[in-house]
Amino acid sequence: MICAFALLSGLASTGASAQQKPTRHLAYSFDISITSELTVQSSGIDEAGGGGSGTTHYSGGNSDKGTITVDVMGVQPDTGLIVNIAEQGRGNRTAESATCVVYGIGSVVCDPNAKVNEEEMSLLRVLGRNFVNDSALDSNHHWQNVANGAGGKEVNDYTISKDNHDGTLGIDFQRVLTVEGANGYRADTHGSLSYNQKLSVPIQVKEDTVTRTHVGQGQDNRVEQQLTLTLTSDSLAQASTTP
Repeated sequence: MICAFALLSGLASTGASAQQKPTRHLAYSFDISITSELTVQSSGIDEAGGGGSGTTHYSGGNSDKGTITVDVMGVQPDTGLIVNIAEQGRGNRTAESATCVVYGIGSVVCDPNAKVNEEEMSLLRVLGRNFVNDSALDSNHHWQNVANGAGGKEVNDYTISKDNHDGTLGIDFQRVLTVEGANGYRADTHGSLSYNQKLSVPIQVKEDTVTRTHVGQGQDNRVEQQLTLTLTSDSLAQASTTP
């Protein structure tokens, strides 16, 4: 499973958010496709009585479409944006509302007792305030966010590839997530996003992630996830255009 590293402290302060009215409501459509392949290296005695070896592949996959909604509940003193996120899929990817805190540097804090799917986490990573921070850009319009956690590390590299001069930016990104230990894995993501800098919101996110896991002696699992998220409504944008 692919997820951002969570800073588990500080979430208690969001407990009252469920009783508040949201200051902003966002809705995204999502389209996700997942394929997996398990490779098993075998060796032993073949039918002729001699030594034998071979490789067996097992494959599978699934897909889903639906809606992810985000209610912005407030801002913490440390600039963390408090949100409630929920997902309604046509298949089995539905997730009840979860409270999270998101930061411009890509850090995500979610209720550890709530279910947050990979596609929700992909959106949460880029919802923080000052996600595009001009002071952090180098001469190539590039910046990097790094998160270190117990037993793992996540590195996100972003590059502004297009400035439409209307407040929207085209951004390419790469992410490498490595998790150590018995259930460790490496996930490599290549993607792009369209970002409305005036309203501080991603308009569309596209990403392709390949996760490789060594699951046992002679067994390796490869999972490819293709995801598209598209903004379908924004209460803040609607309010700003209301006469």
